[in-house]
Amino acid sequence: MASKSKLRFCVIGCGNISLKYSINALIESENSEVVVCVDHGQSKKKVIEERFRLPFGTSFGRALKDYDFDAVYIATPTASHKEFALEAAENKKHILCEKSLAANFVDAEEMVFAAQNNGVALFEGFMYQFHRQNIYIRNLLKKNVVGEVFLINAWFGFPKRPNTDFRLIKHKGGGGLLDAGAYTVHLARNVFGSEPIKINAGMQVRKEIDISGSITLNFTHHRSAHLYYSMDSFYKNKYELWGEKGNIRVERAFSVAPDHEPEIIVETAKGIEKIILKPDNHFIKEIDYFCENHLRLSVREQWYKEAAAQAMTLENIVQRNNAAG
Repeated sequence: MASKSKLRFCVIGCGNISLKYSINALIESENSEVVVCVDHGQSKKKVIEERFRLPFGTSFGRALKDYDFDAVYIATPTASHKEFALEAAENKKHILCEKSLAANFVDAEEMVFAAQNNGVALFEGFMYQFHRQNIYIRNLLKKNVVGEVFLINAWFGFPKRPNTDFRLIKHKGGGGLLDAGAYTVHLARNVFGSEPIKINAGMQVRKEIDISGSITLNFTHHRSAHLYYSMDSFYKNKYELWGEKGNIRVERAFSVAPDHEPEIIVETAKGIEKIILKPDNHFIKEIDYFCENHLRLSVREQWYKEAAAQAMTLENIVQRNNAAG
């Protein structure tokens, strides 16, 4: 029987990330538990019931009637996030939604308004920010180890996926910016703690899907971010922060397996230091953060603003690319 002391979740979407990491994290966290899993077809029924020993259904509406839960974890293709988030909000369920929140700004804005109007939390899940390596780097920046950061370089790219992958299907919210590029944009906005004042972008588009792109975001005080993403390349997943007094390089930045030992390179006038940290599970840490803060009104307001600002920046990137021809 579900414990009232934990936040009870319905998992919506049982794809690779859910099966490999997220469901386990929801089960292992001391703050959460899974009540039911929902996916559009019966193909995931056996693995959910046998591996996780959880009930499975194909209808979120049915799950709302048959099970008692407090929140949803949405991990479906991007274009379907809005449908589930709106239904969850209307039924007073808190929402932890995988990035990117929505396929466009209008949908993201509608999701935020629905959460606000129904008094529920809505958090966009960029789990990388909770990994101990990024916490470590934030502390380095607070200590002024490399001085003020004025340039960010970030890359996230991977080899081509099968043509059936939702990332390559327009009506499912596909596209490299929403999937991989969004991480680099999120990083830049959060390291600089502000929104870009100028954007330049160039995307390679195939069959209405942006396969790769390069983005330049200019911020106040002559700070810039040069960002690159691809869904048809050699794997690359890293970022660099260039400051007045040094440079920080992260070798495995955004997608980090729980058993991976992260490596950080810090270069200053004192020399080069290679820092190896213990493995960390940022999936569990994100869930803990959500569970511990979802009832705090001031935090929820910040989550709404952050999700809307991220979506607006992505929208502006697309518009700048289109304007450039």
